[in-house]
Amino acid sequence: MDVRIAETQTISPALLDAWQRLFESSVEARFYHHPHWLQCVADHLAPGTLKLGLVFVREQLQMVLPVLNSGKSGCRMSHPEHDHLSLNDVLIHPELQADSAAVLNAFDSALNKLNSGWADWQIANVPHSSTLLTSLASIDNSINADNPAATTVNNQTAKLAPRWQLKPTRYSASFPCTADACPPHGKLRRNLRRLRKQLTQKGAVRVECAKTPDALDAAYSQFLAVEASGWKGTNANATAIETNHSLKQFYQSLLTPSTPGIEPEINLLWCEDQCIAVQFGLRTENCLSLLKIGYDEQYAQFSPGYLLLESVLEQAQERGITTLSLVTSPTWADRWHPETVPVWHIKHYNDSTAGSALHHIDRLKQAAKSKLKRAA
Repeated sequence: MDVRIAETQTISPALLDAWQRLFESSVEARFYHHPHWLQCVADHLAPGTLKLGLVFVREQLQMVLPVLNSGKSGCRMSHPEHDHLSLNDVLIHPELQADSAAVLNAFDSALNKLNSGWADWQIANVPHSSTLLTSLASIDNSINADNPAATTVNNQTAKLAPRWQLKPTRYSASFPCTADACPPHGKLRRNLRRLRKQLTQKGAVRVECAKTPDALDAAYSQFLAVEASGWKGTNANATAIETNHSLKQFYQSLLTPSTPGIEPEINLLWCEDQCIAVQFGLRTENCLSLLKIGYDEQYAQFSPGYLLLESVLEQAQERGITTLSLVTSPTWADRWHPETVPVWHIKHYNDSTAGSALHHIDRLKQAAKSKLKRAA
């Protein structure tokens, strides 16, 4: 096992090509695995230099581990974290996936090479389908990946022998885009039919799917305007993308992938010449992931976000999309009855003195939290 180190922003063409081939070899690879995604993260959202631990086996790239150093001493390591990084994972080759022990060994090898004095490493928002999660579950039977509630015992996070911890934190929602399963159904479908008819009385309604560079450029301006049209862009603590230079640059950079395998698209719902709902999506193979959505609150009575989602779902099968992911699991989606799976926080400790101390401290903190919950 050979580990090579590179910086995301200055990676050599040869290593970038190996990374791209690894992405293409992974059937379940999603946008958060793609080189362009992580390069955009490194350019605009990462607080420091984003390094890569590239694990080779017999000259073939088998794993890419993105790492940031954190903490005053630099001994704490993590995957990039940000409010707009709702899903994260580590890209692992199918051959390595077959050996769970080898997967965990590759992590230690990469972390040791990246920082010989590391104490712990963590990653948030790991999807349920992650190879890392599957590897941990196969080694430690205290983890029930299919039933997150069963992973905790006496309200304490399951502790993985010897130095891994994980806990479910929230859920991710998606729709299977088959003829029978694709929503909306029943009452919701009838309500949307009524709302669409009412909206057409104000003007012609159409859906635009922008995918070419010129169309994306124009659509991005519309996306920013609509996403900031309500409270997100006007209150004292505005959170709209338009109001944050780094976020604005991040999403714009996603529109021009430097390598294949990831396709940006912006979907817009128009009423006459007014754009009233938007979706910012990234497609990988047959999965379309909606990173951000928004609507013009002046048209809230017509539920324009719902109408746009319905239209995109209706077109999905024709476009070869088998899964539409909402990335997160917003409460409004409950009415659509999506499939939901847990999202996890994973932490790994070094067997060094510092790592063991942090592990002990975290266990004490968790025990105290559990005790307070039981007392409440």
